[in-house]
Amino acid sequence: MFESLSPLVRSILSAVLIGLGGFLVAFLISKLFGKVFARNSKMAWGQFIGNLLVVAIVIWTIKLILDVTGAVGVVLLIGGALTGALSLGSGDVFSDMVSGIKLFSTRPFQVGDNISVAGQEGEVAEITLTYTALLGDDGDRIIVRNSEVAAGTIINYSARTQQRVAVQVDIPVSEDLEKSITAITTAIKDFSPKSSDENSKPGVICETIHKGRMNLSIYAYVSGDEDEDSEKTRLMTAALKALKQSNIKLDA
Repeated sequence: MFESLSPLVRSILSAVLIGLGGFLVAFLISKLFGKVFARNSKMAWGQFIGNLLVVAIVIWTIKLILDVTGAVGVVLLIGGALTGALSLGSGDVFSDMVSGIKLFSTRPFQVGDNISVAGQEGEVAEITLTYTALLGDDGDRIIVRNSEVAAGTIINYSARTQQRVAVQVDIPVSEDLEKSITAITTAIKDFSPKSSDENSKPGVICETIHKGRMNLSIYAYVSGDEDEDSEKTRLMTAALKALKQSNIKLDA
């Protein structure tokens, strides 16, 4: 029956069947990768690879259509491309895809990281070929186009190895400032992780003197994985204990 059809009709049917077959294979691979990598949020870049495979299958399908149908396939593909361009804005989609590939090659973040991109902040929930999804503090799902992500500054808060914590302590001006600073500095000298970097060592500075009180800013550097509030409490406890042991009074 197929042989009885005209060459033009056969070419059109062949192009349609090949296109449907390619679409089905691409769809199945996309679903398969989505289920496999959804079990492990840290493997989002693996899902990204699945998206690239889908693109490769689409390109292969287009080539196969051209090889089988010749000029008719060219006409069909051009018509489909023009329709897609008008309905989807292919220029924007292509830009997002190129940016997605760039993000894949550089990998500035991964699922679970807290980042700031394109004026948005949140935890990375999903990374695809065309967009990056963030989970905001209020639970909102924020979709950011990859072209916007790649074009702006990316701040990855989860990538930091250290974080600075600081607390404030006020003492009366009648107390010995030098003695106070020495006592606290000695108490917190081993507070931070061992580091040869002088900029990562803990310290104490007197920032202001106001209404008969000296304001001491006590700072230290801790691992980026530590809870900031807990580390501040620990630092404050160490400072107050040092002042008490040195007979430095907090009240005038």
